[in-house]
Amino acid sequence: MKKSTNLFDLDVLLLLVLGIFAGAFLFDTRSYNATAALFPRLISIVTLVLIVWSIALRVATVLGKHKREQEPEQAQSAGGEGALAWYWSVATMVGYFVLIYLAGFTVATLVYLLAMPLLLGYRKYLNIVLTGGIFTLAFVAVFTYVLHARIPAGILGEFLRQLMAQP
Repeated sequence: MKKSTNLFDLDVLLLLVLGIFAGAFLFDTRSYNATAALFPRLISIVTLVLIVWSIALRVATVLGKHKREQEPEQAQSAGGEGALAWYWSVATMVGYFVLIYLAGFTVATLVYLLAMPLLLGYRKYLNIVLTGGIFTLAFVAVFTYVLHARIPAGILGEFLRQLMAQP
């Protein structure tokens, strides 16, 4: 499969959609206080810069200013083993955010960190479980104790909290 040099294909469409989301997140941070807005602004700005950079490289390639000759072997293995199609990447991100809303940050992060390596073809299960568990605990600890941020409990977490609070 040869690398596409067309300026208007699905990859560029995905970049534009991600740019719209990053711009919306950046716009939404106007109502936050300075401390709460720092991390979302940083992520949004870095994302927008990388999107602009990627589209600029695509334009330069199409205009012939940035030519790279690929060998036939490299062109055939452009997808590579373990490569994930862009629509699966978007689906997993959307699923992660929906799962945060439903099950809470902790459960969603653990599920995401356990599922992604499997989707990418990684099969060392002990490493997946240890890494997913350690990173989930680290994220929760950093957000809770270092940043003093509330971790979203999700609908399920709120239901369980109310259930346990009843006499």
